[in-house]
Amino acid sequence: YRTQSPDVMLEVAVIGAGTSGLVAARHLIHAGLRPTIFEAARTVGGAWTPSSSSALNAPTKSNDNEHYYSHPAGKMWSGMTTNLSKYTCRFSDWPWPEGSNTFPTVEEMNEYLTSYSDAFLAPSKPMFNFLLECQVTNVEQLNTSSEFNYKVEWMDLQTQTCHSRDFGGVIVATGFFNRPRWPSFLPRNYDPRSHVGRKKYSKPQISHSSTYQSNQPFKDKSVAIVGASFSALEIAADVSKSAARVVSILPSVPWVLPRWVPIIELLRNKDEEGNIASKNNEDATVTILPIDLVLYQRTKAYPQIPETTFLDPESCRTRHKNLQSMVGSKQLHSPLGEPANWDEPPFVAISDEFLDLTREQKIEVVHGRLSGIDDAGNLQIESKQQCRDGSDLMSIDDIDHVICCTGFISNLESFLSPQIIDALEYDSEDSFSPLTLAWDTLHPSSLPNMAFCGMYRGPYMGIVELQARIAAGVMNGSVSISCEEVKSALEISRSIRTATPKAQFPHFDYIGYIDTLAKLFYDDCYPIFNVNIGDVVLPSFYQANEEISEKSKQELETEFLRGQDGSRMPNIVLQSILGKWSFERYIMHLQTNKVER
Repeated sequence: YRTQSPDVMLEVAVIGAGTSGLVAARHLIHAGLRPTIFEAARTVGGAWTPSSSSALNAPTKSNDNEHYYSHPAGKMWSGMTTNLSKYTCRFSDWPWPEGSNTFPTVEEMNEYLTSYSDAFLAPSKPMFNFLLECQVTNVEQLNTSSEFNYKVEWMDLQTQTCHSRDFGGVIVATGFFNRPRWPSFLPRNYDPRSHVGRKKYSKPQISHSSTYQSNQPFKDKSVAIVGASFSALEIAADVSKSAARVVSILPSVPWVLPRWVPIIELLRNKDEEGNIASKNNEDATVTILPIDLVLYQRTKAYPQIPETTFLDPESCRTRHKNLQSMVGSKQLHSPLGEPANWDEPPFVAISDEFLDLTREQKIEVVHGRLSGIDDAGNLQIESKQQCRDGSDLMSIDDIDHVICCTGFISNLESFLSPQIIDALEYDSEDSFSPLTLAWDTLHPSSLPNMAFCGMYRGPYMGIVELQARIAAGVMNGSVSISCEEVKSALEISRSIRTATPKAQFPHFDYIGYIDTLAKLFYDDCYPIFNVNIGDVVLPSFYQANEEISEKSKQELETEFLRGQDGSRMPNIVLQSILGKWSFERYIMHLQTNKVER
């Protein structure tokens, strides 16, 4: 597919000014196209807008409950840090400032995205248009042979006026973080501001992780956290700083990895003939690295394709074993325990404190699924373990507040026309992979010059940047994709959606996926660094500026050296000894040889 002549200036609507919307607009401009960016908030940043930001106060229809959670900002609480390092949380051509924290806070991520916007999407540039506080309400495909393919309608939230305009292309960059997904006993459109869908009891109050701002409102209260995701574990750890009681209700058991992982390598001495000496002469070197620099190392030379999209039981067991090696016995001896079924795909959450807090009994662990709340306000848990009365339903009483960390569902049906929705095979109830797209980006046979950027869950920024490059390349005609390639990619998308059992993420093979996108866009030109087995994969290697790639490689080497200098060892040791211990003391009297215990 090559949908546009390079000498035509195509106007493209970009819906959303978060991470994916900004990078999409930047690469549309680079491709010689003219983007118009629609954003409901007052500022850029999307989900990375701090919850305390004034951007959250953009006006909305007070009587429209359906759009209460459609606001893109404020999904992260103040002070939250990323679960992957700055080496993965960056765009390829925009480095972090020197001295930046290895794991940025939400405020630092917002500053990074703002600086990226200022550099590439400055108001002085004539190549694009920013429409802030403008919410897209409808996108429909036009039956026309002209350069305009789509009609976009939107509401100006400041003036409460409706507008419409035709565009040559559309990039949907609203991502997954749109509408909260609630436990199954609550209505799909549950609104905690009202009493619709809930029984009449004074407590517990119910909220969603998307509205969590700090632990202070829960001081001296009993709080239940529902979910087994990164946000569930991190919010539980944060709430425990002020709450009187914290109960973590986990429907599944993830491997809980720390942000910093020690890697132990044996350095075996060799004799004069070069043979490895006996094991008694082995020394070990310890390198403490950010978790993503350990997880995202090549197992094959570039390109590591085809992308793995299905895990058989043997592959699942191998992945479980690798994850267990990073955790050690710490999780096994915690109230959380280890996953029981290693024949199914593993799930991962990243938290530095959760396991320690469970071991210290500051967080209670309950294995099961929240299935309801009775008339007395007691939580009803479908437990995997049989209760004393012989049933599989247990009750938790005296809970003041329930925080649901149960994820999000997309809201594409709120602004895409039924025709487009049907072409995408869209399922609004599917929180795993709600639509069928080639490479999660294109559906060119049915929707020419429409692309999606950021409809992806996983290590985000390197993937969405390549999606943006591919979308812009297809729209300006510089990227040509065969019908066979598109057909195969759509079938892979369908197979991912219907696979059982499902992995944690649709594209769990991050390296295979990013290499697939890179080969599609660059052919075999890039990356030229870190292409061998064992090399770390970073977004900065997937672009044409060799100076940036070389600098990134030097930063990576410095990070490895810093991981060996011992400065990170105290925190690792402290984490390993936290918890309750029992000590036994033996005193031997040398004169009598009597031993006291």
